[in-house]
Amino acid sequence: MALVRCLLVLFVFWSFSTAQAAKDRKTITVGAYGFAPYYDLEKGRGIVSDVLDQLNSIQSDYQFKVLEIPSRRRYQSFVDHKVDMIFFEDPRWSWKEIPHYTIPTGIKDAEVYIATRKKAKDQTYFKSLADKRLAGILGYHYGFAQFNSNEDYLHSKFNIHLVSHNQASVRLVLHDRADVGVVPLSYIRKYMRENLEKFDRIIISDKVDQDYDLRIIVSPDAPIPRAQMEKLMSKLVKETSYKNLF
Repeated sequence: MALVRCLLVLFVFWSFSTAQAAKDRKTITVGAYGFAPYYDLEKGRGIVSDVLDQLNSIQSDYQFKVLEIPSRRRYQSFVDHKVDMIFFEDPRWSWKEIPHYTIPTGIKDAEVYIATRKKAKDQTYFKSLADKRLAGILGYHYGFAQFNSNEDYLHSKFNIHLVSHNQASVRLVLHDRADVGVVPLSYIRKYMRENLEKFDRIIISDKVDQDYDLRIIVSPDAPIPRAQMEKLMSKLVKETSYKNLF
């Protein structure tokens, strides 16, 4: 009985200490929008979530948590201090005039075109987009549009259907509501692995719309010092668990 009481006391003490430690952590709010596989709105998580779990596990001073934001409102969310940072973002995407600093993630990606093999007999199909119905994402910056993400501009220059996430773009192509979809290479590769029955229906362009240099965009007012955040990421990117995510 004495042993049971001792164990109970230890458990209560441990629970209190754990709860207190969690309470003492400073919260870091990370904005995430539909940018699969980095963040999948339909699943409510993605690589960003996994990275934050890893960051939370390797230190006890900060609690990193996701806040979903619209892709086209991410800049304003950042300026309004609704989020402290955004992971896997290319600094070329309209960040120039916004105070921030960046931290490397060691991840590079690209945006490519997709079509059905029924329409695209070979790679020459992707040489010109002028006469094609396009599928893209609201708030995204595309090379074919000189990285102008303005919705009115895109509709005035292209026959484009703007949706909220990459899976919707793929569906538009497969259902013949768009001729060409523009998607991250990492996403379409993952999609093809998980949907083998679609493998023979889709052709991926060799032509690249743009290359990504994906970094973390951090507010100078974030509650974590720059040196500390850089130290955490420098440690994390060397971990096998981090590398395995990609």
